[in-house]
Amino acid sequence: MKISKKLQLIALLTLALSGTVVQAQSQPATVGSAEEAESVLESRSEFMKGLGSAMKAFTNFRKRGEGEPIELAAMAAEIAENAPRIPDLFPRDTGMMQFEDSEAKPEIWENWEEFVADSNAMVELAIALETAYDSGDKEEIFARGRALGSKGCHTCHKKFRDKHE
Repeated sequence: MKISKKLQLIALLTLALSGTVVQAQSQPATVGSAEEAESVLESRSEFMKGLGSAMKAFTNFRKRGEGEPIELAAMAAEIAENAPRIPDLFPRDTGMMQFEDSEAKPEIWENWEEFVADSNAMVELAIALETAYDSGDKEEIFARGRALGSKGCHTCHKKFRDKHE
């Protein structure tokens, strides 16, 4: 049986978070060793790549009609389930000040509550997108997909990410 690319992305999102704490802490966690920090950075990178691939799939559906709504709805549900765990991928001392390859700004830990709130806001945005896919209403799907990208991903990246050129 051939597994679709969309279902592979869902699996990637799930695997990337398999070792994380289920609920984000009110304060950022800390890493105990350089090896632990490297592992966190790898998990964080894989998760964000999976999230980026999901967003690309949503955009491809909107712009080119590519993809199956049932699979895209499942991806949105997976994002809703895992978004609250994003802060667990950002323990203290795993940002750009400590690691050259990190894109995580110090503002994450300086504004921890806001960072957690932004990741939690993605839950409602992803649920709304999932509901739109389930309804089949293309205008609603397009609006909810754009909202997840702009109010979810972009809002957080603008404040908390410094993408290396």
